[in-house]
Amino acid sequence: MLGTAHVHLSDHLTALRSDPDVRLVAVYRGEEGQPVPGVHRVADPVDALCEADAVIVASTTAQHAVLLPSVAAAGLPALVEKPLASTVDASRWLAALLATSRAPVTTAMFLRCAPAFRAARERLDDLGELVSAHARFTHPGLDDGVFGAVPWMLDPRHGAVGGFADLAVHLLDLLRWLRPEASLTADAARLRFRDGVPLDVGGAALVDWGGTPVTLHAGWTARPGGVHLHVEGVRGSLTVSGGTLSTGSGAHLHHPPPAAGDAVVAFLAHLRGQPAWDPPTTADAVEVARVLAALTEQALTEAEP
Repeated sequence: MLGTAHVHLSDHLTALRSDPDVRLVAVYRGEEGQPVPGVHRVADPVDALCEADAVIVASTTAQHAVLLPSVAAAGLPALVEKPLASTVDASRWLAALLATSRAPVTTAMFLRCAPAFRAARERLDDLGELVSAHARFTHPGLDDGVFGAVPWMLDPRHGAVGGFADLAVHLLDLLRWLRPEASLTADAARLRFRDGVPLDVGGAALVDWGGTPVTLHAGWTARPGGVHLHVEGVRGSLTVSGGTLSTGSGAHLHHPPPAAGDAVVAFLAHLRGQPAWDPPTTADAVEVARVLAALTEQALTEAEP
């Protein structure tokens, strides 16, 4: 494991420890890293790769540029926490770098793993021509003190991107995966700010999804929060709320809600030749970064006096 600063570190560790065929052989903490008791700690990230068969990168976003060259050179499959980078240019640079690796590198977009969203993907064609959609991913983490243990997520010097982009990256990746043929275009956005917080705490946006208007809502201050998707078409509608898929005809399919550790479980299964998800490519990461950058620019331009 390279880097232990990410807010989902505990989710990753739980997933690893629950797999009897996996052993965490070494940890490189990196900047802002948290301790991982009982695991061999190394001072050089290259040393952590020597005995490894795969890598999880759970560092600050800024450290991706430092750590991923070693991952690419080692040719090991890797799961990288999102976002790949905090800017479009940095995302493109890292994508080009990772293309030189002998093994696949993907990002931890765990909504792709959720059974309810996978079931929704299979039913999208049943809706006919899509008319509109709404996607939401929120939680009250800022008010609940979640970032006290990971203060770097409020500091742009470490690659922090703010409440809207932190969660909207999942929603945009979800849309891209649900309809790979549909382009994503930024139409409008509005960010919310709070005194004493250097980055936005959330926001809302409008994007074009292959001709379908989609409203997005993402942030760190909504209570109770959760993950929600509603899609309407000319022949019907579907809704995913937490782990439940509901259709306009009244059918309800109940599944476990999405969880960050799901990406690790799916990544490990994929390594064994048991595909449990469609892992995002670095091209997906670059495209999502492009749309997020355009939305952020529109929001900041709109806010100018």
